Amino acid sequence: MSAPPSRCPRCGYVLRYTRTGYLCDFCGLKGTRTASDIIASTETSLRRKVQEFLEPRKPITYSQPTQKPMQICIYCRMNIPFGSVSCPLCGKPQTSLNAQDRRVLDYITAHEGTISISTAAAELSMPLDQLSASIERLKAFGALKQE
Repeated sequence: MSAPPSRCPRCGYVLRYTRTGYLCDFCGLKGTRTASDIIASTETSLRRKVQEFLEPRKPITYSQPTQKPMQICIYCRMNIPFGSVSCPLCGKPQTSLNAQDRRVLDYITAHEGTISISTAAAELSMPLDQLSASIERLKAFGALKQE
């Protein structure tokens, strides 16, 4: 069995195969494929397809470096891993604040301790009275000090 040519014998351009033969789009040369060429290419194609079907595919895994979320210690202001029970630097507990108070404290810390109550309420999507109550709890807890 001879393999069909992949390049035109006349001009060297890549051949395009049809059901009955091949065609050079550059110079127009037409050739016919023999029955043995058709059978050989069909057999090769079927072997490849059966092999791909029967072989288990290996899953593709991608790994990206993951950055752990951080939070700020309510006492010493050190960045600590999110959800830490106590600060590794000062050792004080971190579990006394609820989620709303934590959001308010993180907002105030991000703005370097100076905020506008109305702007903060709008950006945190929180009513003014809830924001004020949260700030008072943070003051009572010792996380905020008014200067």
